[in-house]
Amino acid sequence: MRTVLVVILVLSVLVAAGDVNVVSSFSSPDQYTNGLAWDGTNLWLLGGYYDGFYEITTAGIVLSQFKPSEPGGKNGVGATFDGTNLWGMFLLNTGSPGEVYEYTTSGTFISTFTCPGTYDIGLTWDGSNLWMSCRGNQTIYEISTGGSVISSFSVPYSAPGDMAYDGTNLYFTTGNNRSIVEVTTTGTIVDTYDLSGISGSFNAMALVYDGNNFWVSDQTSDIIYEVELNTVSLNQSTFGHIKTMFSD
Repeated sequence: MRTVLVVILVLSVLVAAGDVNVVSSFSSPDQYTNGLAWDGTNLWLLGGYYDGFYEITTAGIVLSQFKPSEPGGKNGVGATFDGTNLWGMFLLNTGSPGEVYEYTTSGTFISTFTCPGTYDIGLTWDGSNLWMSCRGNQTIYEISTGGSVISSFSVPYSAPGDMAYDGTNLYFTTGNNRSIVEVTTTGTIVDTYDLSGISGSFNAMALVYDGNNFWVSDQTSDIIYEVELNTVSLNQSTFGHIKTMFSD
């Protein structure tokens, strides 16, 4: 005699999704607004069209700019500020690793190193080390200023973009998902923030935190937005799955 045993498996999944409030915005002085940095007073943009650094007020006024002499100003992507100097990532092509260059704010070249992986694109500073996102293997790396890998973790997103750090957690943009993702420094996803309310075609790329709000660029329109992130508490969703087992 065959016995039929039906087992109902109950699975609980924690789901989080926040959104943003737009505080201000301005048009970027360069196309392909790939990298943003914050020096405590002003923003620094690394553009991917003219491949230069722009010092910009929060109202969008360009105060200064320079085009790097090394590595020749080609394909600027991520950018960050370490309290003294600027760091910019440059990408020859999507099949190669990025090159990170350190400059003074007047454009003097200081140091360089090659990134791990391929298609490295985002960059931020945590007060001691650099963090970078790699699209080639969907990985976030913690890197010393000399280029040594300290730690790393993978992320479940195919196109992580530029990065930011708020003193506790990391954030990165996802152009394909039109969102900002918050993640711990060990790789746990904390929250996601939907940018599609700003525009249904929002292509999020450059990102930085100024101590109060975040600044994010839309590559579709080349507009830079100051946004507040609205965190939503984790909601528990329950799913049932039926498993049938037979025994003789």
